This record gives sequence, structure tokens and C-alpha cells, in this order.
Amino acid sequence: MNLFLITTKLKNHYPLVREPMALDPQKSAVLVILFPKNGKTHVLMTKRSPHLTRHAGEISFPGGVVEQEDEDLLGTALRETEEEIGIEVDPSLVIGCLKKEKTLTEYEITPFVAVLKFLPEYKICQEEVYEVLEIPLAALLSTQQRDVGFKASENMVVYWYKHHRIWGASAKILRQIENLNVL
Repeated sequence: MNLFLITTKLKNHYPLVREPMALDPQKSAVLVILFPKNGKTHVLMTKRSPHLTRHAGEISFPGGVVEQEDEDLLGTALRETEEEIGIEVDPSLVIGCLKKEKTLTEYEITPFVAVLKFLPEYKICQEEVYEVLEIPLAALLSTQQRDVGFKASENMVVYWYKHHRIWGASAKILRQIENLNVL
């Protein structure tokens, strides 16, 4: 996937809009980090720590719930990314905001997309993150299958990276990226 095309499509069809928000424990935000590596576009995802009370061991994007200190949802995504993996992303590198997705646990996730020229070193917060995954994006998207854990009418998909199953809201967000049609 071409990062230039992704950037252009996102800026044109999913522009970044920052708006104030009310504190709501069901609202959350994630940061989809795209970066080049070995001539291919990669996406950064995390495997959540197995001891967490919610979504333990799942593959997700860095992010989390809104906190009082957050100016807006982008602020949430940036703060959580820094807390979870120690990467401070400059807001100017966030180029788009995909449509919100709901989780089975009724969280509303706002996914922001950042395109970096390289992936900086990261430092895992082991209370929250078990592992960081640097995944070739085109190869990941080519693994899409219908998620048989849901009714066919729900149109849910699953992706695979090695032995990792990526499903739920994370899979919905990946499908939004895939639907940009920039392969």
C-alpha cells in the first residue's frame, strides 16, 4: 500500500477535525500508526497484557478511554499511545479521522491515522501492553475472512498476522483502511 495514496485519500475523505467533547467513560480513541519499513507500508498494533480486566490479550491499536485531562479525542489517542508504548506522535502527523466504531462492550472508538516517516523506538508499558507488532499492511489486509463467530448478516471480518487473530473493532478499523482502495 502506498503511503502517499493513503495520505491523499484520508485527507480528502476523512479529514482531521478536532472538536471539544464531554467526558464520557464509554468514549475512547485509538491511533493507527502507518510507517514505511523495508519498502512496504506497515501498521503498528499491540497485544494487550493478558491480566487486563477488559480485552485482555487482544490485538488492538494503541489507545484508550477519555480522561479529564484530554482536550479532545485526538488528545486521548496521543496520550494513550505515549503511555502504552512510549511514542510521542506530533499532532501534525495525524492526517485523518476514520468513522467511529462500537465494541461489543459498548465503547465508541474514534480511530485517528498518523503517517510517520519511520517508527521511533518504543518502550512498552507492561501493565497495558504485552507485545508490539509491526505488521506489513498489504499482507495483513489480504488475510481478511468472514468472522464465523458472528452471524453472516453482521458482516464481521477477522484478519490474521502469524498466529494473532485480529477481530472486533480493530478489524472494523482495518476494513475502513482497506476500503480506501489504495492497494
